[in-house]
Amino acid sequence: MRRLFTIHHLPFTILLFCSVVVFGQDHAPLPPLPVEATFGNNRLHFQAVINRPVSANGKLSFFNLSTGAVDYSNTASETEIVVVNNLTYALFGNIKVTGGAEWHYKLGLVPQLGLQYFKANRTWLVLVNPSINLQPSKSTATIGIVEYKPALSQKAQLYTRAQVLYIQSLQDGLHARSALMLRAGVTQGKFTIGLGANFDYYGPMKMEKDNVGLFTRLAL
Repeated sequence: MRRLFTIHHLPFTILLFCSVVVFGQDHAPLPPLPVEATFGNNRLHFQAVINRPVSANGKLSFFNLSTGAVDYSNTASETEIVVVNNLTYALFGNIKVTGGAEWHYKLGLVPQLGLQYFKANRTWLVLVNPSINLQPSKSTATIGIVEYKPALSQKAQLYTRAQVLYIQSLQDGLHARSALMLRAGVTQGKFTIGLGANFDYYGPMKMEKDNVGLFTRLAL
């Protein structure tokens, strides 16, 4: 019953966090929220990112990375949902300390502590987030995102992204999870379309699942 309670209340919890962060602000207009879906040859992949200031001075922020995947037969064992919710506090420059928790479709609640480097402008975005997962077993996790978005014309931009994930157990030093996501497309207004590839690896044996296809991205 405990697992059912967690899953049933997860959408409400995510919505509540997003409402507080997105609508509870009286500051200047904020950067858009990217929501992305990749329709690959093996499965559908979803990702959404939130990075929003909470305090008036901008030092305290909320960071959310939500990802999910499901095959086209809707196989329960092939369905993945991971939601990372962290508060970040600026230390100096572009370096922040992070603390929060991840909701994982297999592991449940995973408390986290870490650091984050984040810098963005019209052309580049760089995010590196190393952290330590404290439960159910200790592990190190690193998320890295690099985007390059040069202008192609007055109305269009090239959109490229490389995103990596690496998780390793601290107890036995074995590989737990890793992934590489590549995207290349064209942005016009709030909409991006292009080609995407995901390379996912699971467990100590690095069982591989690849997914290549068309991705669409909307900046809300």
